[in-house]
Amino acid sequence: MRVETAADLQQDYLDAMEVAAKYMAADAGRGAEFFSKWATELGQKSGREFAELRVIALLNLCRMLERLQQTKESERYRLEAISLLEQIGTPGNRLTIQDRLADILVDFGEYKRAIQSCEQAIKLSKDTGAKLANRLWRAGRTYLRAGFKQHAEEPLRKAVEFFRACEGDPRTPVVLIDLGNALRLSTPVEAERSYREAASIWEGKGAEAQATVAWVNLGILSGEQERLEESLYWYVQARSVRQTDATTSRARLGSLANNIANLYRRMKKFDVAVREVEAAIALLEGNSVLAEAYGTYGLILRDQGLDEASLDWFRRSRAEHAHQPSPNIGALGEVLTNEAAALRRLGLNQEATGLDQQLAELHRDPPLLPEHKVTPVAIAVKQGDNADGEVLIELDGIHLPEPVYRDCDIATLENRLEEVLEMGGLGELDGHEIGPESTVLFLYGADAEALFRAVEPVLRDYPLCRGARLRIRQGDQERRAALPE
Repeated sequence: MRVETAADLQQDYLDAMEVAAKYMAADAGRGAEFFSKWATELGQKSGREFAELRVIALLNLCRMLERLQQTKESERYRLEAISLLEQIGTPGNRLTIQDRLADILVDFGEYKRAIQSCEQAIKLSKDTGAKLANRLWRAGRTYLRAGFKQHAEEPLRKAVEFFRACEGDPRTPVVLIDLGNALRLSTPVEAERSYREAASIWEGKGAEAQATVAWVNLGILSGEQERLEESLYWYVQARSVRQTDATTSRARLGSLANNIANLYRRMKKFDVAVREVEAAIALLEGNSVLAEAYGTYGLILRDQGLDEASLDWFRRSRAEHAHQPSPNIGALGEVLTNEAAALRRLGLNQEATGLDQQLAELHRDPPLLPEHKVTPVAIAVKQGDNADGEVLIELDGIHLPEPVYRDCDIATLENRLEEVLEMGGLGELDGHEIGPESTVLFLYGADAEALFRAVEPVLRDYPLCRGARLRIRQGDQERRAALPE
């Protein structure tokens, strides 16, 4: 008779919570009961890993309560989870738990708190291929969202190194954008190369909607370097594509309007800048980027010498940043600096000093810069991973009939794929990446063709996979396939 160890029990809890998180989306009441039960059970067990699992259970409980519109209860459990996480301190040594903890903290916007788990997952990784590259990318992106750009650079460089080695990998341009954002202020020339390379990849595929991401970043960088007409060119090009695409979200349109407002501010065209920022604020209502638009309005007024009027918008921006679970320290620091400067110009030095203290507190105790002592990923994959196979499934994100997107979802598809892979023991699903026009799922196993044959019936049966494009790779060899539309 098999004796279940603590590690076995921990994995059982993790597996059960993974399944419940996916299947209970449509029955949040039952899901809340499960996660509440598990949170209670895990609270009665000792050990760091069980405490981390309890954090995962509590945050999943929050999600279920949000779906039930029990906002106060959800917030109470979120705060309990964060408090417990801070008590745990040093992360545990189970890779699967660190991966899930990192993912769920990022999902909640707790970027600064997610950093430890992101780094621990890299440290615990035994492979040197795609999984490690994805963990490096996740760490880099998390640092970036938390505002620690200097920390983001190294893991993103290593991730780009791997994805470039995999010709045609759809993640390459996305990681290049993240790397450019990490470098934009410190090394703008290299950042521009990253943006242009990403734009070239998307343009070469005819994916203009995705290319707008690179164009907007080129517009931001050009504006920061006072190449204002060039900046306007990139923004206009991006807007022309986004406005004609019915699937473009209000948030993407609002973010672009905010960038254009900032550009017109630099051009001293304040009337146009005000129109653009007011349009941005209307489009961004309820979105975290609203804080930046408030700050832009403050800058427009400041540049016209209207310090008293600008203060109201700087304060709104600061309050909006503070409402976010993990405010970007760079963006919040800029708002605090602008507000303090306006206060001093108005002779309100005592209030300005209070903001200086907040600014100093904000930058206190940044994450320690980690040492990513791992084999360079691209070299490692050439040396050790060529025997492994992979199947990349690119789903159409905008052209299928609306009922397909309403009735089908990625979680259900992933569940079906995992069931097939587990039964056959042929490989595993390693998550997905959502882009502006498509979603890519990543499957890995020893034999790419066997992997594809195993999942093909699921793909052909599920409506969300209509017209999906596939890359089936074995070492240096690749073939492409497509499913019927």
